[in-house]
Amino acid sequence: MTAKHGRLSYAILIGLLLAAAASARAQSDPPVLVTADTLKYDQSLGIVTAEGKVELVQGARTLLADNVSYSEKDDKVTASGNVTLMEANGTVLFADYMELFAGMKNGFIRDAAMLLSDNSRGAAVSAERRDGNRTILRKAVYTTCSLCEQDRSRAPLWQLKGERVEHNEAAQEIIYRDAIFEMFGIPILYTPYFSHPDPTVNRRSGILPPSYINNDFFGHRVRLPYYYAIDEQSDLTLTPQYSTKQGGHLTGEYRRRMATGEMEFDGSITDEEDTGDVRGHFRTNMAFRANDDITMGANILRASDDTYLNRYSIENRPVSNTLTSRVYAEAINNRHFASVNAFSFQNLRSDVRNGSVPFVAPIMDYSAVFEPGDYGGRWAFDANMASLQRNTGTDTRRLSSTVSWAQPYYAPSGEVFTATAMLRADGYWANSVNESLASTTKSDGSEVTGRVIPAVALDWRYPLVRDSQYMRQLVEPIVMAVVSPYGGNPSTIPNEDSLSFEFDETNLFSLNRFPGYDRWDGGPKLNYGFRTAIYGNTGGYAELLAGQSLRAKSDDTFTAGSGLSDSLSDYVARLTVSPGRYISIVDRVRLAQNSQLTVQRHEIGTTLGTNTNYFSVSYAKLADTDFVEDTGEREAISGTLRAQLTKFWAAEVRHTRDLGDNGGSLLNFGGLRYTDECFDIILFAERTFTVNRDIQPTTTIGVRFRIATFN
Repeated sequence: MTAKHGRLSYAILIGLLLAAAASARAQSDPPVLVTADTLKYDQSLGIVTAEGKVELVQGARTLLADNVSYSEKDDKVTASGNVTLMEANGTVLFADYMELFAGMKNGFIRDAAMLLSDNSRGAAVSAERRDGNRTILRKAVYTTCSLCEQDRSRAPLWQLKGERVEHNEAAQEIIYRDAIFEMFGIPILYTPYFSHPDPTVNRRSGILPPSYINNDFFGHRVRLPYYYAIDEQSDLTLTPQYSTKQGGHLTGEYRRRMATGEMEFDGSITDEEDTGDVRGHFRTNMAFRANDDITMGANILRASDDTYLNRYSIENRPVSNTLTSRVYAEAINNRHFASVNAFSFQNLRSDVRNGSVPFVAPIMDYSAVFEPGDYGGRWAFDANMASLQRNTGTDTRRLSSTVSWAQPYYAPSGEVFTATAMLRADGYWANSVNESLASTTKSDGSEVTGRVIPAVALDWRYPLVRDSQYMRQLVEPIVMAVVSPYGGNPSTIPNEDSLSFEFDETNLFSLNRFPGYDRWDGGPKLNYGFRTAIYGNTGGYAELLAGQSLRAKSDDTFTAGSGLSDSLSDYVARLTVSPGRYISIVDRVRLAQNSQLTVQRHEIGTTLGTNTNYFSVSYAKLADTDFVEDTGEREAISGTLRAQLTKFWAAEVRHTRDLGDNGGSLLNFGGLRYTDECFDIILFAERTFTVNRDIQPTTTIGVRFRIATFN
């Protein structure tokens, strides 16, 4: 008999014996399959002995050992020598000696070690297996850290020691009695009782990692979040904090996910010790699907006062000058889109009267793009209706519709022509159009007005491509002629949504360079430029887009600082360079069309390095466009340097600086981070220089840490 057939015969024999022995206690227990180098059976004692590379498999449970014996009388499996027990859930037990009963569900283990499914590990002087799902360890230790390869006797970065540790697989919990938390082998904390979920748990209620900072506003501040898993669909996180200067502060976040959507609520509240003022915020984000086509939701954000969010660092970045709340419904069906929105704004600027901030409801949009015709032409239709109401200032109601047609043509020479025709009609009903925002009264006069704007355009492009052995080159001249009438912006039409205007390469070849509906870029014009690029075979590339616009005559449509006030516009360009995966440069510029080519706008961003080691810098110089009163000339630079110092240590520094006449540092940040498979800690220092009412320059020193398994 060959060794293979011998093993198989023995395995069948032992399996039958073990199955017969087990049938008396549980007919449903699966049989045990045994393989080994040698198998012996003492019929008088009822003992089966397996020696050499023994493997016992029962269902999803596997036992490996050098020697295994089975007693029919006691229903006991005894294993010794390099014993390994692998469970169905991924847990692996190691021991020098092991006794198992009841189909390997219960037993005793000496000099035990345990590896859980997430690679966390434990060890104990002895362990007892009960009920097939409980393992009780005596004088045990647990950690998620790997042992030092050079000296495996060295204590891990952190570990938990307990006189008695129980892993309850049914409850998915690990419980410690008389536990000591150690770091680098040094006792840090003692507790008579401690528990945490085992690796099979995705979420469970408990305390999250605390954080600490010290700065001029808070003094010493400690945060201790608590996570509460309400059910399978929802959870709640409460974060109480205490600071020596501002007292107590509470933040809460509720989340719920359903089959048709999800919702999130968060808020905070504090009673400041300095002023006695109650301050706080509330935010909600909701989205629900009524069916495959319709989505409804809300995004609401409100704060108790203008500076609260920035002062208490509620947001991860500085808050803008306005908080926007929105309730909406959207429908998308093939090439059709429709939406209904309502907007409310909370002003955070001290120089704007709250009564002049509008409430927008409703604002409705509809867009349809139809199937192309036989020659590729395509019709489109857009409509918009909006109503803006103010306590003081202008009230506006607007109805707008646009019909357009676009026809491409690809010439045999490679030239690409696109003809476009558009007809737009706008109707307005507004009152107090010329009333100052500083006014405290609202006039009763109202006026109905409108406009009809036709426009036709022809876009010509001639992409010229040349292939070589190492690269592909592209040169593409672009010319676009647009014809539309003058006079599309009468004084009776208020400007509500076209204030934020910037002339750059993104709208150089647009029919209307204004965003929104209220302003129209009228009159005949010729837009021209070129795009050139080089694409390397190894992935590197460089692209340049540059151009200018020529208007038939100048008018008061654009302000002096816009770059479009004269017949010849400023020059706009964008250069993108990426020679390889470790470097990228994006440079955007607007140059005045005078002989000095004065820089009106310049933005450049560069990143050098990998995801772990990199240097990035961005620079921006923005001229005053005169469209918004509080927007003057601005110039700033910011940079970030990150270095992976060792396998586990990394450092990062950031700096932002205002380069204006009254400029200076805006932000200094330095951080040191240690991260491995079981521990993550960040030490940082930050200095902000913002001055805004009760927000003053602040220095913050803090620490945040995370211990694997306990989060």
